[in-house]
Amino acid sequence: MGDWKKAIAVFKEMEFPLDCDEFEGKIIAQKTICLLQLKGMNLNYPFGMYVRGSYSPAFTKDYYDHKQEFKSLSSCSVLSDEEKVMVKNLDDLFLKNAPLLEIGATYAFIVEKTNRTPIEAFRIIKETKGFYRDTQIAKGISKVKQFLFEPTEKDLEWLKNETGPIQRASIQSMRY
Repeated sequence: MGDWKKAIAVFKEMEFPLDCDEFEGKIIAQKTICLLQLKGMNLNYPFGMYVRGSYSPAFTKDYYDHKQEFKSLSSCSVLSDEEKVMVKNLDDLFLKNAPLLEIGATYAFIVEKTNRTPIEAFRIIKETKGFYRDTQIAKGISKVKQFLFEPTEKDLEWLKNETGPIQRASIQSMRY
């Protein structure tokens, strides 16, 4: 079983009381837990793909079984400083936006757990989430990449070399 007390600590850190009578809140909760687990936080919930993307029936059972605790954010579990930073980063990026979380978590789950390429995952998102605007899809995927796929030193050096001349030209043109 999952660590529902730690899940409550996550939502407490986000200042997000989960009301399991609100559909949007449940989407936010499911996708938040999924993304944190993909990032490495140990909450011990199994996820699979369902109609609205990544979903954990075990997590659903826990938030219904502990409805009051999730709503009042009462838990004795405490997140580590590293986990708090992880939660803050996710919350700052997605701002509890259910569509962006749904798109991002679905994309990440497809890439990480089904061994599909990013291009295949994008195609699947376009097919299954066609009710979202293209801009929302692009934004959700961009945000999840920002959250999960941290650049290496080599990536940063390549980016600096690639964009450096453009940045210098832009700065120089501003002087004139």
